[in-house]
Amino acid sequence: MTTTKQKIVIAGGTGFVGQGIIKQLPPQLFDVHSLSRHGRQPKNGESTTYHAVDFNQPDQLQAVIMDADWVIDAIGILLPNPIKKQNYQNSSYEPAKKLIDVVVQSPKTKFLFVSANTGPFFMRPYLKAKRAVEKDMAQLLPKRSFSVYPGIIFDKDRTSSYLPGLMVARLRGISYFYKLRAIPRTYFAKEIKKILLGHRSELQQRRV
Repeated sequence: MTTTKQKIVIAGGTGFVGQGIIKQLPPQLFDVHSLSRHGRQPKNGESTTYHAVDFNQPDQLQAVIMDADWVIDAIGILLPNPIKKQNYQNSSYEPAKKLIDVVVQSPKTKFLFVSANTGPFFMRPYLKAKRAVEKDMAQLLPKRSFSVYPGIIFDKDRTSSYLPGLMVARLRGISYFYKLRAIPRTYFAKEIKKILLGHRSELQQRRV
């Protein structure tokens, strides 16, 4: 029996979250494409196609997305960087809005957004940007958009998140830390795969 591959486009596929997702998507089931500003060369044996794109150029996005089954938005920053001129508007909200506008023109394509469950008080602007994207999704893609709500995503590949994430995960019996929803990157990526295969994930429900 021949299985038709799904075409998956991951915006931010070269980043920490995007790479975690890619590792869980077998080439037998998925034709994976990554969109990022600089692209990269695939590793030995890797079947992912990497595209360097300007997110301000809809034609470049449309060329990759037009026949996709899913677009996953894994773009974003945790904290602004004034030196790099990165803020939540230009590095989280605007790229997502550009993707949504293109997906609107591709009637079979579904949009999966990596949102956030909650965060400490100083992350309110970060959460506000996530909520703004969710609002656009609800208005423009009411039947073709989905969100997941992780907290701290941690992995040994990134030491800056690994120890804090592990600590928060172990304290999840306390209400505050439970809402921070620290999860291993491998688990997160497997839940994304589950959604792509038509199943529901617990990450689609916000913890309150």
